[in-house]
Amino acid sequence: MKKLFVTLLFCGAGFAAMAQKAKVNSADEYLKSDKIDQAKADIEAALAHEKTKDDARTWYVKGKIYEALATKNKSAADAEVAFEAFKKALEINPKLPEALLEMNNRMFNVYATIGNAGYGNLNDQKWDSSFIYFKKAVEVRDYYNGKNLGGSIPTDTAMVFYAGYAAQQAGKKDDAFELLKKAADLQFKTEPALYVVLAQQYEERGDNANWLGTIEKAKGLFPADKRFNDMEMLYYSKTGKTDDLLSMLEKKVNENPSDFSLVLDYAIRLDNVANPRDEKGNDVAKPANYDALMNKAEEAYKKALAIKADDATANFQLGALYFNRAVASNKELNSLSSKEQTGPKAKELQGKVQGLMDQSLPYFEKADAGFTAMGSKMEASDKRTFESALYALQKIYAIKNMNDKVETVKKKLEGLN
Repeated sequence: MKKLFVTLLFCGAGFAAMAQKAKVNSADEYLKSDKIDQAKADIEAALAHEKTKDDARTWYVKGKIYEALATKNKSAADAEVAFEAFKKALEINPKLPEALLEMNNRMFNVYATIGNAGYGNLNDQKWDSSFIYFKKAVEVRDYYNGKNLGGSIPTDTAMVFYAGYAAQQAGKKDDAFELLKKAADLQFKTEPALYVVLAQQYEERGDNANWLGTIEKAKGLFPADKRFNDMEMLYYSKTGKTDDLLSMLEKKVNENPSDFSLVLDYAIRLDNVANPRDEKGNDVAKPANYDALMNKAEEAYKKALAIKADDATANFQLGALYFNRAVASNKELNSLSSKEQTGPKAKELQGKVQGLMDQSLPYFEKADAGFTAMGSKMEASDKRTFESALYALQKIYAIKNMNDKVETVKKKLEGLN
């Protein structure tokens, strides 16, 4: 009887193991029929049993179930459960046949779901959680790619950048720095913000070579974005090398007098050096050689327009040079005492203001025409310049009592905004 009893017990254990393996199979079949709740119930039962809880396929099927849930519901939480289950399956059997056949697509779905949660939180400006999701997505990719299972998840350069951007916004500067450097190394060219933030990071670290190198790279990639010209000026100003920059540009202009972009860039640099601003954009004291710089800038703007007379930006810049001088003279006029307001000095300043406004007007009008012709092709920086030109025109037309033109410009501004 003992022997019979032992034999029966042995058979009973075998049946129990078979029953639990059947649970794994039924969970898989339920998944194929999109009966997720039943699939979850059966796989959890199999994972609770001694005979199947350490079986690679049990964990793999759990991963499949939660990967399906994650993909269907766009659930990062389910995707993370799937990832841990797949990891456990491969830990138990690194060469699990099913994993070799289909793990690539499944792991990509997990990666994409978590990554998309990062993008969603980024759009909602939830910087910390966005960074955490991006970091987890990278962990999934790196883990799978390191397993050599016959497939790989490619590096998403945009995700590298946005992970760095989210980290920067969340105050995780060291994490941001490493990610942004990687995005730049991967030649990410979609967002100029990458190079703005990265240059600022190099500046804060006192790495002048990479600070300037990042700005120069950005200027090549985004030639229309004026922020990088401003950043370059800040670099040369902070490092005491402004004269070196102007000398270098002047030499280039003399060697290439027909290069419109180069001549215009030189004019803008002279203008910026003559009218310095702090990091918040506020005016600071003019340099001692202000008049000489402004005269050089005026001459360079005219040279640029001699090459390309209808260029909207060049016309705006020369118009702004005269307009800003008029504003400065008007401030000087307003600062005169009441007695001086009727004296010769006041008349001289009034004439100067009027003359400079008149000089600026045709250039602003040409800028208006040029930007208007661009239509939907205007880039963000062009739009900002166009807006400034329209505000200046509105002011000049108002001073001249040209009310019909004031209304026209007002409508353009409303349309632009």
